[in-house]
Amino acid sequence: MKVYAGSPAAARAYLEADRGRADDYYLTEGTGLARRFVARDLRVTERAPLTGETYETWVAGRDPDTGEPRGRLRTDERAVRFVEVVVNGPKSWSLAAAMHDDVAAAYDAAQDRAAAQIIGWLAAHATTRVGPRGGQVQVPVEMLEAVTVRHYTSRAADPHRHLHLHLHLHLHL
Repeated sequence: MKVYAGSPAAARAYLEADRGRADDYYLTEGTGLARRFVARDLRVTERAPLTGETYETWVAGRDPDTGEPRGRLRTDERAVRFVEVVVNGPKSWSLAAAMHDDVAAAYDAAQDRAAAQIIGWLAAHATTRVGPRGGQVQVPVEMLEAVTVRHYTSRAADPHRHLHLHLHLHLHL
């Protein structure tokens, strides 16, 4: 897991820079290939996909539909924006997927199922700390939001199918 504490614009640039084929448009073409999920009450539901702009709004801790802040937002340079998990498999699976459409479809579907399982498990088990320093207590997370962005290549442009899974945890105290 990687904790991301940078700017929303830098997170978007990172995802959009990881393009190895001309037809891999990720967040830039307006159709929004960032899939958005919300987990609450032990259910994971998919919401409308995010465009580049609405992805930045999401990273900033705001509701991408309304722009409203999700709780009290930190604006300092150490503010955690999301936690990232990369969902992938052995390189040989990516190579097989690059050569066979049926393998590619099955591999993509398996990664989607794995991401949904991760989102669901974390939503059911995640806690966070609240309260003043020295008097903090662990409380369950009320809602977990996640975004997945599929990439087909590594930064070196070789076949490497993977999902970037970005996670936000929310409390509504």
